[in-house]
Amino acid sequence: MERLNVELLKRLCDAPGVSGCEEAVGEIISREAGSYANSVHTDHIGNLYMSKGHDKPGPHVMFAAHTDEVGLMVDRIDDEGFIKFIAVGGVDPRVLPAKRVRLGKKGIPGVIGVKPIHLGNAKEDSKIIPISDLRIDIGAASKAEAEKYVEPGTAICFDTVLERQGEILKAKAFDDRAGCYMMAELIKHDFDVPVTFVWTVQEEVGLRGGRIATARVKPDVIIVLEGTAAGDVPPKKDVARRPYLGKGPVITILDWSAVANQKLVELLTHTGDREGIPWQYKRPLIGGTDAGAAIRVKALAAAVIAIPARYIHSPVALAHAQDIINAIELVKVAVGRLREVKFE
Repeated sequence: MERLNVELLKRLCDAPGVSGCEEAVGEIISREAGSYANSVHTDHIGNLYMSKGHDKPGPHVMFAAHTDEVGLMVDRIDDEGFIKFIAVGGVDPRVLPAKRVRLGKKGIPGVIGVKPIHLGNAKEDSKIIPISDLRIDIGAASKAEAEKYVEPGTAICFDTVLERQGEILKAKAFDDRAGCYMMAELIKHDFDVPVTFVWTVQEEVGLRGGRIATARVKPDVIIVLEGTAAGDVPPKKDVARRPYLGKGPVITILDWSAVANQKLVELLTHTGDREGIPWQYKRPLIGGTDAGAAIRVKALAAAVIAIPARYIHSPVALAHAQDIINAIELVKVAVGRLREVKFE
């Protein structure tokens, strides 16, 4: 059974990687996993490709995980040196006030300012502050001083570092550094089919890298490794609460971007049952992945396997170490049985 390389997962999660600025994540993956591939290259948008086993009989499998995370970007700087920003990807404004952030490649520290409760009133205190009314404070006394450190277009990520307490992991960007980590471990395995691993870019802003990668690789099967929203949080009403932390990797049947291939879903679920690997279904019609981009480029069989994480798309999320380990094991065993599947 796999052991979790927490040090590698920490480097991946802690690295800045807002959509369009994923270079630091790609560099970590290249150093960690490149020696296990027969070929390594990147394309002009920033997708990172690693291939192996292309002399083996098919089907050709493409694994995909996206390197980018949701975050913010500098819009402009006002005369007092406060920074107005916009969201990059799906960021909920409710989670932003008083959060620590890092700006740009140098990681300039800042805080998303919010008026102290002493200076507010009852009407203001009950209001969700829109992003357009928030500002980042880096301690600059003027626009000219702030411009020494940042400029419009500077990427902003949440200032969160990975920590572990027992089996529970706390970090930003499990969506999708968990998938990036799983692929960095999976490429070490020798599959009996040709495989291409693609760490894609700009997934959070429209599945852009996945679309380009699929057109380039032209696989027969795509397996997307993801982080998905856990549902086991305190509910306000009687709603489905799956998936749960610690109860295994999550298998998609249907999300807003794609319908998973039924034969691949059966392969994954039957493999899990046979091998004693726990798994669970994802709630339908929640989110979207690079699988949705892939099926719009080429007729192929698609599956999505994710680890559940509480509070994704926020400054901090929680995940379970064993879910990551079980997801890796499930993929290795299931892909080993892939030739048993008749897709026609």
